[in-house]
Order: sequence, then C-alpha cells, then structure tokens
Amino acid sequence: MELNVSTAPSDRVAERRRAVALARHFREAEGLSIAQIADRLGRSPATIKAYFYDPTGEKARAVKARYQGVCRRCGAYTQPRNGKGDAYRYCRACHPGAIEARWTTERVLDAMLDWSARYARLPTSYDWSRTHARRRGGEALERLRSGDWPAASVVTRLFGTWAAARATARRQSHEASASLSPSPTSPLGSNSISLPKPRESTAKSANPRGGAATTKPSDFQVFLTTTENFAHNSGR
Repeated sequence: MELNVSTAPSDRVAERRRAVALARHFREAEGLSIAQIADRLGRSPATIKAYFYDPTGEKARAVKARYQGVCRRCGAYTQPRNGKGDAYRYCRACHPGAIEARWTTERVLDAMLDWSARYARLPTSYDWSRTHARRRGGEALERLRSGDWPAASVVTRLFGTWAAARATARRQSHEASASLSPSPTSPLGSNSISLPKPRESTAKSANPRGGAATTKPSDFQVFLTTTENFAHNSGR
C-alpha cells in the first residue's frame, strides 16, 4: 500500500515529522527494509535514510547555511556558487544590473504625449518595438533611439491593450488643451481681469466763462477707456 504524503511548503515541517514517524513505525513495528519503506511513503531510499539520520532536519539546515551567503543590500539569503563559503554577494533582486520596475502608468502616458508632441501623433506598438524598428531601420530606428521610451510589452502589461493606453493618452491631451484654451466670452482671453466699475471724480473745475462747473474724469476712468478701446481694436 502506497501512502501519498503531501509536501506543501506551508506545512513542510509537519509533513516531515509525520513521514519520520511513519518510517520508524514501518521499521520497528513491521520490520520493513529501507526500500520497502521508501515504496510505502513514495520517497527515495536516500530520503528514508535521511529520516533516520536527521529526523528534524537540523543537520541538513546547518550544512546548507555553510554554503549560503547574505545579500549585501537587503540581507536576504543568496545562493551558493562554488562551494562552502563562496556564495553570491547579492540576491537576484538586488544584484547589479537587475531589471527595476520603473515604468508606471503616469510615466508611460507622459512618454506617449511626448512622442505626440514630437511627431504629431500618438505612438503605436510598432513604434516602440525594437524588433520592428531594427527591421524597418532609418527614421523608425532613429525615433526609437531619440528618447527614453518603454517597451511595447510594458504598455500592454500596464494598460491591458494598446487601444486603452492610446485612449487614455488622447483623453488626457484633450483635458490639458481645454484647460489652456482662452475663454470665448473675454476679448482679452483667460488672463484678463475684471475691473471694478469706476466712480466719477468729485473734483470740480470752474467754468472760466462763469457757466456751470464741469465734472473732471478721474485717472482711473481714463485708464479704463483706453483699455476698452484696445480690446475692441484687438478683436477686429
């Protein structure tokens, strides 16, 4: 009879203890050999021998620790390389030259809008594909080398499809254009200011001929009249 013993990583220690107890039972109670116990548990004979030699696995972990190293950057364990005491200095995530996840949706959209500003259209997957750029050569390859563009696969990973990425970039471009366009109700554009209603100056000038006194316009009213005339002439 063959027993299926699970080796899930989450309960590996508990499963080892159970396998060791079964191996001892088969050997002491039933008198089975190493090969027969291995057949019962679905393990190799070398594993069954290790169950009797190192029931808790402490000896195996001590040997493994002598071959492992510690990452100089993050402190994680590193893989052995050429024997005892010669492990890698950095883990896979920290070793020099490791690929960093630096492209975000915001950075990709900025790159697409930058491409649109340079070449008057949004990029396609062919524009940012290095394989297609090398095949076409010439202007396609020069455009790809002229800036820091993400790979075509990065856009697909972040947005799902290129159509969704282009639609988002197009909507963002329209929103930016709408926020910068001048107001149609103001002849001076969106940067014009609202001037308060002027008040007549209280200064009176006497009529030298003995007539009624006249009201003298203030300096602010003269400035307002000049501004309105300039706006009217500019709108023609």
